[in-house]
Amino acid sequence: MIRYLVKNNIKLMYRSIINILLVIVMPLVFIAVLSTAFNDLMKKYEEGSVKAGYILEGDALTEEFSSGLKTAADEAGIEFNQYDGDSPEDIIRNNNLCAVVVFDNDSYTVYQDNDSLEMAKIVEYFVNAFYENMMAYQTGIDTGSVSLTVEHPSYKPSINSTDYYGIVEVVYILWCAIVCGAGIFISEKKYRITKKYQVTNLSAAQLYFAKLLPMAFTVSLGSIITMALTWVLYGVHWGKPVLSAAILILSTCAASAFGLMVYSIFNNVVATIMVVFTFVWFAGFYGGAFESYMFSSHPQRLKNMSPLYHINRALTELSCMGHSDYISRAAIFCLGIITVCSIIAIIATSLRKGGKA
Repeated sequence: MIRYLVKNNIKLMYRSIINILLVIVMPLVFIAVLSTAFNDLMKKYEEGSVKAGYILEGDALTEEFSSGLKTAADEAGIEFNQYDGDSPEDIIRNNNLCAVVVFDNDSYTVYQDNDSLEMAKIVEYFVNAFYENMMAYQTGIDTGSVSLTVEHPSYKPSINSTDYYGIVEVVYILWCAIVCGAGIFISEKKYRITKKYQVTNLSAAQLYFAKLLPMAFTVSLGSIITMALTWVLYGVHWGKPVLSAAILILSTCAASAFGLMVYSIFNNVVATIMVVFTFVWFAGFYGGAFESYMFSSHPQRLKNMSPLYHINRALTELSCMGHSDYISRAAIFCLGIITVCSIIAIIATSLRKGGKA
């Protein structure tokens, strides 16, 4: 019997083919808009983009000092140029620098860009090591104990805006999976199918899974198609495609379970869509669907509360690194949502059906 219901619900869903197409098309639109809008921001954090400036104010600072500073900076991978005339703040703003260092005869001051603090710290460390060596040399102190140590620790590679938004927008839209189930709900209301279910021997769990399975299957299929289209149209790198697809499918099941839970409680399509859209917007806002989570100023505890954050981070890290510590977290979040939402939805359906679970 449940096999027949699943088949029938799939037919009802495909009567509203536009809703299904939205799951495929909308991410492509969002990707085009957001990846272009944030392209310059993401490029700013690419490897080798440490740009800084310096100002010489002391009379004792010679051309030899300036030449040695630039040579050492080039060896450290820092683009260090001399500026005159403007204030340090204006130089940073007008030249898109992470820091400006003002050297005096026996001291220096580092002015940092608040949006590039990580790179500014690199400049500060470099200048400190260089300045100590230079002062020691000029005063005749043995410099053997003072050296500039250059290390290359492991780091997380940067990800470009196309790859980032090409992934997170697919996740964001698939969490609106309930839209694809609108055809089922509308048909139930129109033809009073729910009333007929109440006199059958079908349990609330069977009725629930008869909706969950076709919805999760349809949206998962749409997400995989979108995944392929993002690669073809935009060249989005999905890291390990099979693993990424598995995460998308698990996320789709969680989104479908959440949407069905809301519908089971309200039993109203409009109210359900409003509640789901509100939740998804907030989860996406703190999960990096609009502003890259890597550079956002949201408190980490708020990000951790969003299931989209864990899913987005797992997929984007797979894209740029090939592995991620957030895969297990994303799976736990999705499985937890599926379990809790399914239990609540079955209980709500049972109460409405007359107590038969």
